[in-house]
Amino acid sequence: MRSIAAASDASHPRLVELDALRGLAALAVALYHFTAEYSDLYGHSAPLWGEVRFGKFGVQLFFAISGFVILMSLERIERARDFVWSRAARLYPAYWTAVLLTFTVVSLFGLPNREFSFQTALINLTMVHELLRVPHVDTVYWTLTIELSFYLLMFVIAYARALPKVITLFIALVALQTLAELAAQAMGMPFVARFAGRPHLQFFALGVLAFKQSRGQVSVPSALALIGVCFAHEVLVGSNAPLPVFAIVLGLTYALSRGGLRWLTWRPLLFMGFISYPFYLVHQNIGYVVIRRLEAAGWRPEAAIVVAIAVGFLLGTLITYRVEQPALRGYRRWRRGARARAAVSPHVA
Repeated sequence: MRSIAAASDASHPRLVELDALRGLAALAVALYHFTAEYSDLYGHSAPLWGEVRFGKFGVQLFFAISGFVILMSLERIERARDFVWSRAARLYPAYWTAVLLTFTVVSLFGLPNREFSFQTALINLTMVHELLRVPHVDTVYWTLTIELSFYLLMFVIAYARALPKVITLFIALVALQTLAELAAQAMGMPFVARFAGRPHLQFFALGVLAFKQSRGQVSVPSALALIGVCFAHEVLVGSNAPLPVFAIVLGLTYALSRGGLRWLTWRPLLFMGFISYPFYLVHQNIGYVVIRRLEAAGWRPEAAIVVAIAVGFLLGTLITYRVEQPALRGYRRWRRGARARAAVSPHVA
């Protein structure tokens, strides 16, 4: 497997603002699910004080954060295959736990139109079940297919030793994505147009650009060109997020690249970001079960929503500390051992 030349400044400290943004995005998505989407799917027992419909666009912020974090991770590793193993250790143990937990809770307590067979749950464990046209045990998993596609793209770029040209590549990729969608629409192929638009490259690109800007590794013309093609995609083609969302994500990623979000480093918000991945995986359907049960028992919707968020927070914390972090520590021990054996073996021979 090829080696990746580490950037000279790859030792920069972790930006805690990333966790703060993750925390905000996770809370926004959860509030959308428990207010607006729950109202649409099942109807609350009483009118809500308000609905957080804009919260659904927290996923676009997640994509931009991934663009930043994945490029940062790739510039810190020596071999492309290390990226694959580290991502698998980060994603799969928590995900497997979430799938089995969600399937068990929904099977025991019921949730209309969201109850699936054990076979479906097992296929969900692959995380590529959507490609096999198998339904999601929890609909939030739709973003994971997109994330995996982005990881694969970045792996190929790293393997080809093209990371120094990543901005140029994303300019070309977003432009090609836009042209493909426009061509499919013009030829009356809406399915192809939707498929072409699935990667959400325009949002990942904003995160990639922010990382390069934070390191001073991108010129102004290149940055403007990438922003331009991403903006053109949103204007000419559009996405499931309205244009103001693009502007907000652009503003947040630019502020991140310039250190303008340090004021977000509030400890509870940072902790929410720390547990955001497991929280995101378990909050929706389990939260719906909690809300349905509590409202049926006469609770106000707002109180039921608070309890659902608390349950998601508790489960996310448990999975983080009992599954995700131990898996990451185990992977790191394994990598250290593998490197030590590789260093010793030539001398033994």
